[in-house]
Amino acid sequence: MAADIERVRELETEAFGFTWDQETFLKELTRPNGATVVARSAEGVVGSALLVWAAGEVQLNSIVLDPAVRGRGLSRPFLGTMMRWLQEEQFDWFTLEVKWRNEPAHRLYRHFGFVTTACRPRYYSDGQDARIMWAGHLQSPHFRRLLGGEDLPEETLRRVG
Repeated sequence: MAADIERVRELETEAFGFTWDQETFLKELTRPNGATVVARSAEGVVGSALLVWAAGEVQLNSIVLDPAVRGRGLSRPFLGTMMRWLQEEQFDWFTLEVKWRNEPAHRLYRHFGFVTTACRPRYYSDGQDARIMWAGHLQSPHFRRLLGGEDLPEETLRRVG
């Protein structure tokens, strides 16, 4: 598990230019209202997501895929599998922040029913605004149909901790 955290830290540093320290990640693993989820392939950990929840809502704090596997069609099954897990756990709302100009990410999130609800000006270290997006009513028949498709093999998606 510590090896997974090291790989998650590497992926985040490569993607975002920074990451939490090892101690903070290890604390996150014991958080009763959160999860660190990893996607695996034959090469090892190729993606991760950090989730925190309260009162039926889930915040996606971070999601990243290894640049070596981007473009292979893993983003939709990775996010879709997580959202189905959230449905199974009876969560109703899912929120995230994404760079305002990250159009590929916006397309992915819109595919899963996220809508833009607000803007956080100059939120990121490069001065870019954050787009706040929400997907709601995850228990509705609409979301059940929407999330009924793409799936990662069960052994591919693992909760760390």
